Amino acid sequence: MKNINYEDILRSLQRIRLHNVHIYDNRKEEIYKAIPRIQEIDDTIANNALSAAKARILKRDINKSSVIERKTALIQEKEMLLREHGYPADYLQPIYNCHKCSDTGYVDNKPCSCMKQMMIDQLYSQSTISDLLSRENFGSFKLDYYPDIPDGRHKYTPYNNAGNILERSKQFVAEFDEKRPGILIYGETGLGKTFLSNCIAKALLDKGHTVLYLSSINLFENILSDIIMNNGREQNKVLLYDYIYSCELLIIDDLGTELTNSFVQSQLFEIINTRNNKQLSTIVSTNLTLHQLQDRYTERIMSRITDSYLVFNFYGDNIRYTKRKQRISKYTNT
Repeated sequence: MKNINYEDILRSLQRIRLHNVHIYDNRKEEIYKAIPRIQEIDDTIANNALSAAKARILKRDINKSSVIERKTALIQEKEMLLREHGYPADYLQPIYNCHKCSDTGYVDNKPCSCMKQMMIDQLYSQSTISDLLSRENFGSFKLDYYPDIPDGRHKYTPYNNAGNILERSKQFVAEFDEKRPGILIYGETGLGKTFLSNCIAKALLDKGHTVLYLSSINLFENILSDIIMNNGREQNKVLLYDYIYSCELLIIDDLGTELTNSFVQSQLFEIINTRNNKQLSTIVSTNLTLHQLQDRYTERIMSRITDSYLVFNFYGDNIRYTKRKQRISKYTNT
């Protein structure tokens, strides 16, 4: 992990603003050439606003309702002209990546969710997280790797089961602003658990939500152990500790790979219980079965999960092994 470079974040936000202003200016130039009347409307609105400001400075009486009515009529005419010429009605609205803070990074003098996510991104131990999510998203999730043949043990074929999980995950993202249950994803190695977590993370990041991804080993043996047991004060770890309890989506990957003890059990319960109470969503992925999870992490923890989490069970053939065989076969046949 690395320390946060706040200057770099502010420069990134400035680049975003300048880029969007450039796009807006090009749009305005395009529209003014194609629909000259819109330039006249914009000039009239600007002149009316200037006249109203002067009147207020000189303490002259102005008919506020009349000013508002004239501006509203001009805006409606402008939107109608845009639609008539095949443009969206909001084509000349200011452009922002984040509408919460208008790409400034702050809302009411507090860091916006987009800035918090930039901080989280800087704290990730894997510097290629953006590249990873560009590859592992809903658009690249392939069901072809799951056999569409009954295995005799489950109600659905691995293909249909994975398809159901994929649709429920998309629904989870679509409804995230209204309800935020947790998700437990379990199954053997190489079946797409981490891939699905990344798909959900990418979709929520694109919607402006804060997402923190941590492997179970990094969470318990690096961050929590240092902060709680060793009184650690590293700025990056302290900030991550805060985000564990405040980010909108926390992903704990590969639960069960850490050295499980009473400390891990107590901290896992605290995280799950606190985030449930705050109505913040958590995704837990593991290679363990439900029975193994209960044996290792106690019934108290499992009851919190099974009572409020969506439970996704992947089964089928090891996808990583299948992909490897395909690459080898392709190489040997060329």
